[in-house]
Amino acid sequence: MTQDASLLDQLVDRLAADNVPDDVIDLVLAAYVGDEALDGVLDGRPVELPARDPAGRARPQPLYLESVSVAGFRGVGPQQSLRLQPNAGLTLVVGRNGSGKSSYAEAVELALTGDSARWAERNSVFKDGWRNLHHGSPCQIEVQLRADGAGQPIRVRRTWRDDDTEADQGVASVLAGDGTADLRWQQPLETYRPFLTASDLGRLITSRPSGLFDALAPILGMTPLTEADARLMRVRRELSDKVATVKARREALRLALAEVDDQRAADAAAILAKRAPDLDALDRLLADAGEDAADPVAVAGRRVAAVEFPELEQVDRLGEELAEASRRADELVAASAGAADDAARLLRMAVAFHDEHGDVACPVCGAGTLDAAWRANAGETVARLQRGSAAVDRVRELRARAERLLDVRPRIRSEDLEALGEPATRFRALLDAWDAKEPSAYPPLLEAFTELQEHTRAWLRRRHDAWREHAAALQAWLPQARAGAEADARLKRVNAARDWLKPAIAALRDERFEPFAQRSQEIWDALRQESNVELAGMRLAGTNTRRTIAFPAKVDGTSTSAMAVMSQGELQALGLSVFLPRACAEDSPFRFVIIDDPVQSMDPSKVDGLAQVLAGLAQTRQVVVFTHDNRLPEAVRRLRIDAIIWAVTRRDQSEIEIRKNSDPIDRYLADAFAILKTEELADNARYPLVSGFCRSALEAACHERIRRIFIRRGDKHADVEERIEKALTLNQIAALALFGDMQEGGKVLAKLNGELGRWAGDAFMACKQGVHRAGTMDLETLVRDSRRLAGSLR
Repeated sequence: MTQDASLLDQLVDRLAADNVPDDVIDLVLAAYVGDEALDGVLDGRPVELPARDPAGRARPQPLYLESVSVAGFRGVGPQQSLRLQPNAGLTLVVGRNGSGKSSYAEAVELALTGDSARWAERNSVFKDGWRNLHHGSPCQIEVQLRADGAGQPIRVRRTWRDDDTEADQGVASVLAGDGTADLRWQQPLETYRPFLTASDLGRLITSRPSGLFDALAPILGMTPLTEADARLMRVRRELSDKVATVKARREALRLALAEVDDQRAADAAAILAKRAPDLDALDRLLADAGEDAADPVAVAGRRVAAVEFPELEQVDRLGEELAEASRRADELVAASAGAADDAARLLRMAVAFHDEHGDVACPVCGAGTLDAAWRANAGETVARLQRGSAAVDRVRELRARAERLLDVRPRIRSEDLEALGEPATRFRALLDAWDAKEPSAYPPLLEAFTELQEHTRAWLRRRHDAWREHAAALQAWLPQARAGAEADARLKRVNAARDWLKPAIAALRDERFEPFAQRSQEIWDALRQESNVELAGMRLAGTNTRRTIAFPAKVDGTSTSAMAVMSQGELQALGLSVFLPRACAEDSPFRFVIIDDPVQSMDPSKVDGLAQVLAGLAQTRQVVVFTHDNRLPEAVRRLRIDAIIWAVTRRDQSEIEIRKNSDPIDRYLADAFAILKTEELADNARYPLVSGFCRSALEAACHERIRRIFIRRGDKHADVEERIEKALTLNQIAALALFGDMQEGGKVLAKLNGELGRWAGDAFMACKQGVHRAGTMDLETLVRDSRRLAGSLR
């Protein structure tokens, strides 16, 4: 099949026609180029992407088969060559089962590919028989190919040493002209596979749907696009796994945060609950969340935890000091603290007056005298009064200190206690009844506060520890989340690229497959003959693990699947319809196709169709068919199809004889003559063999006459073959050929003698009886007259 544009050109044109966004175009083209280009485009690196294919595709140089030489391999003992015309045309290689003909088909495949599809379907015993039993050495295959217009052939040789035990141990070499060459045939051989065996045809029936799909898909040249799709799938899988991993970790973190009694955890969980979490907001939360300033309970708890109440020892010490100071003050002060102060002040003024004026009468009362005795007594009184006043001051000071120390209400906010709730209930009750002037009631208050503070600090500590653990987990997740967000953005681009590419591949595949499907339809139409199964096209369906080949059909107007209703012979014909277009693709460098045993299970009518299909292929291809079924060469002769027929015969010790023969009658008579001339053969064995081959020649002539007469008058092929199968004896076969009724055997001899002469009747009877017992007729005369009689019967 010739493509008007390369695959890349078609891809670029379709991208432009569909107005695909530039970033998606870049991804598709990068995937077309390769893994490195695809990764580069996703990473934002500069990548050189293709536009159109300016060079186009070079046409392959046609290769034809010139000869196949085999020695010591399979059914071929001493070396024997099958020589072919290296040009378009039809060649049949015929021979009975076991004649060695298929060994040549296997030899070509093994020489070129290193393996055999036929062997893959057989057991180890069959595979172990690759070396000929009679002449296993030397073991060698040489396939000679001729490139169109080349002066020298290309020889592909595979040889085995005497001690090689496996077929894959053969050493292959390719010689072009006078030197070796590497022709790089591996991919074309896999793509266009010019060998059609019974195994290939059976694959249509037994293979998984994907196996048949894979066998046909390479001919379309879609591999670069399917590989591009595989690359996008690979990247999509990697990105999806990365995104899924980040998402799963995010969900786990969110669920864990929901169990944390912390506003920071609630805020973080709210961020994580969004379809697209604000990672910057989460980052700020983690940076600013050393202390939770947004939670009133936490704030109240931290303030309560920071309050310092007077220690009980300190209060007890102050109480002891106050009691002692009160006792001393009571001892030193007889009057009120205020009178002692006034007396002391008055005495200090009198002492100052005496000190300034000396001994004088008391200026206040005039009765007393301020003298030295008075001065001494007044000084003692002043000192005593001052000590009492100091004691009173000390008591006042201690009482003020006690009141200040025990006045704890300003240190505690009532709203904080309300925020803390039930744990603060006992302390709040004691605080409401607290009188700072009653130090004795302080211990229960301090005990209740200490209990509240310890409870609050423990709660804050547990809360902080829980948050700190989750904050660390969030901090570790953030870089992964940013990478996941980037992967998600890439994934959207990759999904967009594949969403476009997947249907584009299907459309291009169908467009390129259409000529093959059409050719397959044409071949089936030629092969179906009398079948009531009407094939309604063939198409590749599905991708990846769901790829398959669909064969829609109609049976008497009812739609169905061809595979569900076809007989074995119809499936055989369908297999040829599927595989022949692939083997004969225009882009294949192989202008030959080798078909091994395509006739088995075919209805007689389809054999005629097969002959016509092969004739059509032979107009542009070198078609070589190996068959043991005489119906195909007979149909070729009857339909006047130009063909070369080689007859393969296997003699004793695996000696192969290949003779050109376009007529089974000639072949049987030639075999009879060869036995006639074999001197070492005993006479009692010679007569049955010669007469047996002559009888086979007469039967072949009768069969040809029967088919020609009945088919020309419009009888169905199947009906004609059924008549032939029922005619078992030579007399019945001749009666069917001469009178159209095998029951008219009694008239055969008279008709032969009457119309042709007595010689014809004698030859007929000698052939009829000679296979059972030795006769008296001269064998040379028998062969000669059998040839004349066969010619007359035709």
